[in-house]
Amino acid sequence: MMMSTHMAYGFVTAYALGVTFAMWIAPSTYPVLMPATAILALAGAIGAIFPDIDQSEFWAPRSIGKYFTHKKTLHYITGYLILSAILVFLATFFQKYALWLIAAACWSFGAWTHSLMDPLDGWRDDHPEEGIYEHITRKWLPSKRLIHFAGMWEWVIQAFAAVWFIAISANLSQLLIPGWQLGTLAYLSTFSISAVFDARHRAPKRQPRELPHIRSLTGAAVIHTKQRTQTTSCPTCNKAVPNGAPICPWCRIRLIWK
Repeated sequence: MMMSTHMAYGFVTAYALGVTFAMWIAPSTYPVLMPATAILALAGAIGAIFPDIDQSEFWAPRSIGKYFTHKKTLHYITGYLILSAILVFLATFFQKYALWLIAAACWSFGAWTHSLMDPLDGWRDDHPEEGIYEHITRKWLPSKRLIHFAGMWEWVIQAFAAVWFIAISANLSQLLIPGWQLGTLAYLSTFSISAVFDARHRAPKRQPRELPHIRSLTGAAVIHTKQRTQTTSCPTCNKAVPNGAPICPWCRIRLIWK
């Protein structure tokens, strides 16, 4: 998925984790954690982009890249979740250090959301069967291939995160600037990365390679771009309709209302 989508969900889920801990798991930490929700949310956003450092396999100098394998070296679909649970558990007993422990848990939780979401779309290099490496079983989990990188469904998923940005921004603590401004800048950053870096730079490289293998969210195969652009004529009004459509949308509406 796009880096910006990972950042958005890391930001939102980390805030949710911090508030859940402060309000329901250990309410005595509320006076410490709630004034620091901005720190927790930013820790989650940073954690959410951390696993992709292993893309150094492709762009770093060979002397460094040889130590990394994308979707394996820093992607832990189970490990980050276990680490978050351990840190939350420790924070309940060592409340003097609750802020630091929960901040670390938020970072780890953000990295886990990244690892969890990655198999939904792409895969490693040209191997769809290598969606993400599971370190416990030491096997590659196949990509689900449900979401096209920078495609419509990913923008829908990111827009859902935007709704939560709006919902939580008024309650974010101040960090140099008011919380609502911090939330606005955070989402503006993710959107800018989406539009400039992901959609315009990475998508043209990934989409042609991945599109023939992507399945729709309903499980049906995605029609290739060339096939989708072919048209036929509507038998009722002779207007051009997409290939495979029996009649045009307007004639369909007229038939329904008859």
